[in-house]
Amino acid sequence: MNISRRNLMMLMGGAVAAPYVISSKAFAGATVEPGVFKMSIQPWIGYGMWYVAQEKGIFTANGLEGVEFVPYVDDAADLAILASGEVQATNAATHNVLQHLQQGAHYKIVLLEDFSSTADAVVSPKSIASIADLKGKSIAYEQGSTSHLLIADALKKAGLTLNDITTINTPAAQAAAAVLSGSADAMVTYEPYISAALKADPGLSLLYTAAESPGLISDCFVVTEETLKGRPGQVRAMVKSWGDAVDAYNKNPAECQAIIAKGVGSDASELGTTFAGVHYYTLAENKALLTGDFATKTFPAVNVASTDLGLITKSFEAKDAIDTTALSSL
Repeated sequence: MNISRRNLMMLMGGAVAAPYVISSKAFAGATVEPGVFKMSIQPWIGYGMWYVAQEKGIFTANGLEGVEFVPYVDDAADLAILASGEVQATNAATHNVLQHLQQGAHYKIVLLEDFSSTADAVVSPKSIASIADLKGKSIAYEQGSTSHLLIADALKKAGLTLNDITTINTPAAQAAAAVLSGSADAMVTYEPYISAALKADPGLSLLYTAAESPGLISDCFVVTEETLKGRPGQVRAMVKSWGDAVDAYNKNPAECQAIIAKGVGSDASELGTTFAGVHYYTLAENKALLTGDFATKTFPAVNVASTDLGLITKSFEAKDAIDTTALSSL
């Protein structure tokens, strides 16, 4: 089963393991290798700092010759891109990384990017008053995605399971069309598709959001092991560029939101207050989380939740998926 963007954070506790930290010696004084750095990316505002870094010349300022975005919409496409060796990195969810590892691929999380609160949601007609009312209804969402995790979480809290609904496996970008056409009773998706749906039909509303389970959905920057070994300077420059972009965003959010909206194919005015539903992690937060709660609490919980949903069949430890080398060298 393919798994879509973004990870599952702080869900249902989980076993505790020792923090995973890698020595920064390999990165000490590393120069930035020549060549263009290529990464696959979805049109999701959580990845917005990369658009800011590109537009504001941050990549160049950090010594990168160039950064190329390779777009993808669904997971199958991203898996194919990664398998081809076309890119050095991708932007994905932790449970997405788990599937890659399960398939024998070699990737490492080097950076936490964002977490969502109201930018991921179950959207339904206002006549549906609660998650409990979804029993027996048809729901459009992408199986294996963060939307899958969100609807499972919502149903569980209402005393229901996925067996109590009819799933219509639909890419996030097409979920709204399924509801608007009447082929589905409700949908689960994320921005900018939520705002577009609400604008298209004022009769729709947010039934349940990721804010109901704080930290449930988050994203990370994932780099191939080959790149970590062969282009350590580029990886360090990419991580620093994210941090610099977050600083730029916090200083001038309106300007940066316009850049991000353009990057994901929307208009800042159309996205409204959706940016308030996403938090971008600073490098300081990354250093605390990737060597602390994320490794000791969140990652084990991801294994549990992903296994419960049948998304993975093998468990992994934090050391199998996290590399803090570039981060700790900054």
